[in-house]
Amino acid sequence: MLKSLNVKNLTVFAEADLEFSPGLNVIVGENGAGKTHLLKVPYCVLATSAEEGRKPNAATPTKAVMQTKLSEKLVGVLRPESLGRLARRRMGQTRCEIECRFRDAKLNLDFGFSTRSTEVTITKQPSSWVDKELRQSDRYMETGA
Repeated sequence: MLKSLNVKNLTVFAEADLEFSPGLNVIVGENGAGKTHLLKVPYCVLATSAEEGRKPNAATPTKAVMQTKLSEKLVGVLRPESLGRLARRRMGQTRCEIECRFRDAKLNLDFGFSTRSTEVTITKQPSSWVDKELRQSDRYMETGA
């Protein structure tokens, strides 16, 4: 479960710090305000982690794999011309920074990219894939151990 999302220079957001409760969370705003981007970014993080974690030979997450796969997922889901187009547009080069914090700290991820980037740079990588964590919690639910 996502606990917080902090973004700097993502599309229309100069800065946004969001804290999520375990219950219902609502994001409200006018059309074009960036609500969908705030939802698609954590989706990309979780989907990338789950897809990699489901692979039969899935090992511990590495920066190389996360950087490539997350970059591809962001471009595929958000549909910019290039990854760098997701960075907030200003004069000169801009750097986008994103922090995803989860209730299970092993899934925490920090990454960024600039207006000229073709791939994200991971600054804090998760120590486990999402799917592996879900399978372990499922096993806990089944056995009660």
